[in-house]
Amino acid sequence: MSIAANLQDIRAQIERSVSAAGRPAGSVRLLAASKTRTADDVRTAMAAGQVLFGENRAQELRDKTRALADEALEWHFIGGLQKNKIKYIVGSAVLVHSVDSLALAEALSGRCLRDGVSPIGVLLQVNLAQEASKSGTTRDEALALARQAHALPGVALRGLMTIPPFSADPQESAPWFSGLASLAAEGRAEGLPLNELSMGMSGDLAVAVAHGATIVRVGTAIFGRRNY
Repeated sequence: MSIAANLQDIRAQIERSVSAAGRPAGSVRLLAASKTRTADDVRTAMAAGQVLFGENRAQELRDKTRALADEALEWHFIGGLQKNKIKYIVGSAVLVHSVDSLALAEALSGRCLRDGVSPIGVLLQVNLAQEASKSGTTRDEALALARQAHALPGVALRGLMTIPPFSADPQESAPWFSGLASLAAEGRAEGLPLNELSMGMSGDLAVAVAHGATIVRVGTAIFGRRNY
């Protein structure tokens, strides 16, 4: 299937999931994960109405945003971020999904202040399952980190992100999505702006939407198999 047809299919899945969950239309955004894809692939997706894209690699984000600077696109950074790569992110991405420490949040804040740009949006990555293979703060430490990040002048706290343990059964992800939603609700109760929940990919997006996802990340199901 073409990129346009794939996008149409995924959008229909999201719409059905939103309706089934009794949520307002338009309450979930589709992020097209464009890692390793060409600028032409992104333009093809854009021609099919896609405007939100996410990159996993800092230099690739920099290069792609430069190549597509003439397009009205919204870019997010969704991969693990090293502090020495922040210079490629600030000024290119409007939201970073993978902030997992105060040191990283401070580095982002400092770079924005030095460059004289608007605060960059951040989501805190929470490793709810405490998997050694994944980054992220713990559930117990997440709200303390949220308070600290919210106080920094160069970042704008937006919400939380999680990636559940892999499972062939999408319903196995439900407790992790529910846990992230509950954690965000706790934070909002004390005034923290944890309104965005980035969770769910092509295999479990319906479950994520049922538990409050506001952004779902889909790559291969849009663009096909990646070219490495």
